[in-house]
Amino acid sequence: MSRRAEFEAEHPEVHILSADQAGRVDLVMGAAGWLGEEEQVTTCALLGGESSTVMRVELQELRGGWRTAVLKQSLPWLRRDESVALPADRWRAERAFYARVARLPEVAARMPRLMSANQARSLLLLEDFRGASNLASLYRGASLTEEVAQALGGFLRALRLGTRGDPDPELENAGMKALNHRMLFEAPFTSPVAGGDGLGPDGAPPDAAALEAVEPGLGEAAAALRSDRPFRESVAGLSGRFLGDGTCLTHGAFHPGNWLQLADGGVRIVDPQFGGWGDPEFDVGTALAHLLLARQPDQVAKAFFAAAAGVEEEDDGEETADADDAEAGLDRELIARYAGVEIARRLIGGGQLPLKAEAGFRCGLLETARTAAVSGRLEVLET
Repeated sequence: MSRRAEFEAEHPEVHILSADQAGRVDLVMGAAGWLGEEEQVTTCALLGGESSTVMRVELQELRGGWRTAVLKQSLPWLRRDESVALPADRWRAERAFYARVARLPEVAARMPRLMSANQARSLLLLEDFRGASNLASLYRGASLTEEVAQALGGFLRALRLGTRGDPDPELENAGMKALNHRMLFEAPFTSPVAGGDGLGPDGAPPDAAALEAVEPGLGEAAAALRSDRPFRESVAGLSGRFLGDGTCLTHGAFHPGNWLQLADGGVRIVDPQFGGWGDPEFDVGTALAHLLLARQPDQVAKAFFAAAAGVEEEDDGEETADADDAEAGLDRELIARYAGVEIARRLIGGGQLPLKAEAGFRCGLLETARTAAVSGRLEVLET
């Protein structure tokens, strides 16, 4: 019996939802008390999401009024591959994340509003940003403005300062943190093997031949990196730190796939299902890694970091930080190490990105990743 069949047999009350079954969605939302007296679901549209079912629902009243919302259902498997297990209760930590940041105006203003949650069916009902699209287009040649980069950095700064030193057991999210750890620190640096749920959503890393097909020399560079003792030791040390308690609430997957560009040019951050207590440097390093992977200009990366760290450059080139940031400053070497591991994961691990082809780019960036992970140096962080 499949994982899905077993789950449905054990939990007949859950009602697994699909965007092509608007009638069932209408029944479930009605049972949850999420529909007005004269309101019904008219259409559903799948918005993507590899680990959860995320859909836009259009709700219409008999009198003609209408609205939209986002419905997210988290189930104990990967949506695109039901053989891969995921923590069944991850929606709880995501709900707790939204509840926590609702008390932080600067953070809440950059995220969808959580309108309701339903425990029995692992459902979240979220504000919809109609007309928005995620910024995965950056990997395919689009450009990020310095203004948007500063907004993203400012979001992380507000999250860090607003939650530091105030842990919440509901936000530990141990299952998703362990899954993130596996995808970051284990799967990319093992010899490629047949896929399985032990490797998590990224799956198995490509073998040497597949990497060579992506870029000549990349398979050889990957093998060298996996056998590089200083790199492996650095990754092992960082791995242990990642699993520690940390100092503040983190998003956990702060990359362009979870950044939404609004029709008016604004930006919103979504999908904090990996969020939990950790190092603020992890989110900053992850974002910088993806800006480098997406070939964004140095000034954009620097603008992001300056906003995240709360630093300003004076006329003489010196950086200054306000009192809050000076007290709870970011560790640049730690940011570089996290960035290095994330870059390596995306270049030689299973979590491949749709990067533009360019001779030597990936091999060169993989060497940058090694330097960052081993020495804690990343050029865009240097003053």
